[in-house]
Amino acid sequence: MRRKERPHYLPAFLVILIMIMLIVSYVLVFYMNHKPDPNRIINGVYIAGIDVSGKTAEEAQALVAGYEQTKSDRPIRVDVNGKIVETNLKDLDYRIEENDVIDQAMKLGKGGNIFTDYVEIKRIEAEHQSYDLTFTYSEAKLSKFVKKKCGKKAKKPKDATVKLVDGQIKYTKSKQGLSVDVDATVEEIKKKIETTPEGDIEAVAVTQVKEPKVSEETARRCKDKIGTFSTTYSQGNVTRSKNLANAARLINGSVVLPGETFSVHDTISPLTEENGYFPAPSYNKGEVVDSIGGGVCQVSTTLYNAVLRAELEVVERSPHSMAVTYVKPSMDAAIAGDYKDFKFRNDTDVPILIRGGAGGGTIWFTVYGAETRPSDRTIEFVSEVLKKIEPGEDKVTLDPSQPPTYEKVTQSAHIGYQAVLWKIVTQNGKKTKKQINSSSYKASPRFVTRGSGKPVATPKPTKKPSAPAEPVDPPEED
Repeated sequence: MRRKERPHYLPAFLVILIMIMLIVSYVLVFYMNHKPDPNRIINGVYIAGIDVSGKTAEEAQALVAGYEQTKSDRPIRVDVNGKIVETNLKDLDYRIEENDVIDQAMKLGKGGNIFTDYVEIKRIEAEHQSYDLTFTYSEAKLSKFVKKKCGKKAKKPKDATVKLVDGQIKYTKSKQGLSVDVDATVEEIKKKIETTPEGDIEAVAVTQVKEPKVSEETARRCKDKIGTFSTTYSQGNVTRSKNLANAARLINGSVVLPGETFSVHDTISPLTEENGYFPAPSYNKGEVVDSIGGGVCQVSTTLYNAVLRAELEVVERSPHSMAVTYVKPSMDAAIAGDYKDFKFRNDTDVPILIRGGAGGGTIWFTVYGAETRPSDRTIEFVSEVLKKIEPGEDKVTLDPSQPPTYEKVTQSAHIGYQAVLWKIVTQNGKKTKKQINSSSYKASPRFVTRGSGKPVATPKPTKKPSAPAEPVDPPEED
């Protein structure tokens, strides 16, 4: 009988089987000898270029934190018109975005069976596994840095202006400035941050030339008298006269640029002795009383009328509580605390210069600007009294220390008024009439002190009788 032959493929099969068994054995031996530590990252893993092989999660986190610190400590230098402004990335909250790369790294080579984990471990050892980190920062803080810090280094334009030097009008030169374009500069710095992964970050601010509001040519147009006015006062009231001169001195030489508003209150305040003022009569709730700075309302009134003739915009004007004597009703402008002020705005395109002074019983103001009105244009201001209010009966105060024959007027009577002020313009032979304001003034009776004591016996005449005392005038009104 013939012997049965074995299949010809059996030896090859046995070889393959043996090889597989050898490989499996090798893998098992290798895996058992190199089994990854569940608490450590396998070899060949990098985070942002940092080798974290064999590191625990805490150790890897510390390495990443150090990397973040190094990155955020980098300075940012911005050149603003030749001046360097500096901050650093940390001040912009520069930091790594939230991520789970360490968790991912910890899972490498541990998520499958023995064979798949082995393959992954060998692949990563040979090819490496890298994770990138993305940084973020506060654009709001970057914008604030550019606006606040860089903006301060920009060169502000300098307006030409007008000033008084020894009573003469002089002009100063204007200068161009540079402003920082905040949005464009922010974008420039952002580009530098993105394209400068290492080292200092340097950028140049985007600037724009800024022209002055008032050029020297414009300032030199302020040379014409466009409004002037004066009022008179009694030099006999010395302290009041000093107050007028002091307030006029503080206003003299004031310059109001185009668009600006001038305040008499702000210019002459504070009304204190330290600022050159003295006690003098003024109105207070319908009575004449002494107060520091009494009389300054005549200063604001005089300027008000000069401004009206210059035809500038009146922003704020208030009448007195009682009518004054130095101008007609509705031609006054009172100053009182912080609730009554005279303000006007320079609504021209040329600086306005105020000159003024007080002396010899006259206070005056002249407003200088550019005369653009036709030569045949004339202006007149007319006060019209709509109603008179009589002061009524005397307000009597009895003084028991004085005899019945004693009588003294401590405050004169004041007639009350309701009045309006008209502006009449004549041009090209035609007249136009416009109401400027309306005013109400309280009436006030005489204030009289009369004696109510016992009669005084008539003294015997002497050889040389004394001359009678001169009558005392009531306090001059503000």
